[in-house]
Amino acid sequence: MTIFELRQAYHCSLANIRGWLGDTSLSGQLTALDRLSILDAWHQEMVEFFEKHHHCFACNRPLSRCHCPQDAELLE
Repeated sequence: MTIFELRQAYHCSLANIRGWLGDTSLSGQLTALDRLSILDAWHQEMVEFFEKHHHCFACNRPLSRCHCPQDAELLE
């Protein structure tokens, strides 16, 4: 997938998650912590989706050109 296709998939997924969370008949019983957990899981899924297609979620560059800090570096 090209970065443009990845971004299009991201925006479609974002619209879906916003719609789902905004629909109180589906998510009305969720606590704030539940909503944050869902958003965190969705975000991680997007990160993995981008990586699967060889792009960085944070900077949108191909992984070979990405200069974003890695998770291990963030913990130091």
